[in-house]
Amino acid sequence: MTGKTHISVGLASSLLVTQPDTIKEMVLCTGIAFIGSVISDVDVDTSESHRDLVRVISIIAIAACMIAFADYRWGVGIVDALRRHSGAVRLATGIGAFLGICIFGMFQPHRSFMHSLPGMALLCGSLWYLYPAVVPYFAVSMASHIIIDMLNHKKVRILYPLKWGIGLDFCLADGLVNNLLFTAGSITAAVFIFIQVVRMF
Repeated sequence: MTGKTHISVGLASSLLVTQPDTIKEMVLCTGIAFIGSVISDVDVDTSESHRDLVRVISIIAIAACMIAFADYRWGVGIVDALRRHSGAVRLATGIGAFLGICIFGMFQPHRSFMHSLPGMALLCGSLWYLYPAVVPYFAVSMASHIIIDMLNHKKVRILYPLKWGIGLDFCLADGLVNNLLFTAGSITAAVFIFIQVVRMF
């Protein structure tokens, strides 16, 4: 599936499953879901995929900046909560572990480690060590990425390092189903955010 579809479905899934109902939770859910929904695609194996890698890294950077801006602008307390939970050493080691897992995943075949349950477990573990509150948002959005990729013909090695994988060959990665999922995810996320914002204010 395309990147925009992964983002829309990942965000909608994370919002619906975790049901954030405060500004702080909404900001965290939105930002972390953006990251979780694209992180699997850091595994690149062609020159075209290297352009995708730049896009993924850009989305992650934008999401991190979005969280920081929202925390500064509305004072929702994300940075303070992170500071209280994680000292400098824990912060450094947690971020280091997360980045190390991603770097390892970058050099694995596409749809293998970074699309697997072990890969997701390791990433979630590093985030739990860093800041447990973000794990549900990340896990749901990353899981949504893996699940909808299974709809294509290329197998997803969900139990990496086993060679076995799941590829349902139900649709093309950029065809009608992809477009329908993008539309459904976008509408669902927009409606949920609108309803929650109205309730909060």
